[in-house]
Amino acid sequence: MYKTEGVILRTRNLGEADKIVTVYTSARGKVVAVARGARRTRNRLLGVTQVFTHGRYLMFEGKSMDTLSQGEIIHSFQAVRDDLEKMAAAMYVCELVDVFVEVEEANQETFELLSNTLRMIETGVVKFALRVFELKFMQQLGYQPQLERCVSCGGSVADQILFSREGGMVCDLCKHKVAPVHVVSKGTSALISRILEWDWSRLTILHPSNHSLEELESCMRSYIDYRLDKPMRSLEFIHTLNDFPDSEVTS
Repeated sequence: MYKTEGVILRTRNLGEADKIVTVYTSARGKVVAVARGARRTRNRLLGVTQVFTHGRYLMFEGKSMDTLSQGEIIHSFQAVRDDLEKMAAAMYVCELVDVFVEVEEANQETFELLSNTLRMIETGVVKFALRVFELKFMQQLGYQPQLERCVSCGGSVADQILFSREGGMVCDLCKHKVAPVHVVSKGTSALISRILEWDWSRLTILHPSNHSLEELESCMRSYIDYRLDKPMRSLEFIHTLNDFPDSEVTS
């Protein structure tokens, strides 16, 4: 038996009333557990096993799968589930963690990054929250972008700033070898540096331009796709929402 804080990354049905939940915990990293009866209306596990919920959980170790026995909600993130744009963003963040992190690889920094990102999404600062998460999560995984030197040859980078899908800046001589590359402004380059260097409390004072966020989104999409074996399902949902006017994206 063990107690831990955790965030519910995803759920799937098991049988008539049970759930299998994937939880990113502060104590043990990603854990997959069964929650008995969690789909029944009056079951005490119904609320604490909803996706995105940040809670305290009592778990029992099992041979093939742990059992989630009890839970207490710390932050429900109901406002995220009630808003389509916020929900899509949270789904993307949780899927990134689920895809990149192996079971029981604990990392307290990743747990704090996940919970802080969900709180920023809840406040409505969605696009900036996603870009911060992507960069800091890649940094924690050991994939921090190379900003000082060309990621291909190690040489100096010219005045034109080019970002490679391999994760860093490239020089003019190497840009054809590592294509496609993204041209980014000096403002976007400075934003990347600040996100990687500053802690969370300092990042919340930043107000990046839409142009920088769009440039950074293109860079990170290419970079993360380069690291993935298969497309992310949550991106399809985000792209579908982007096809509608903002006034139509309501819960």
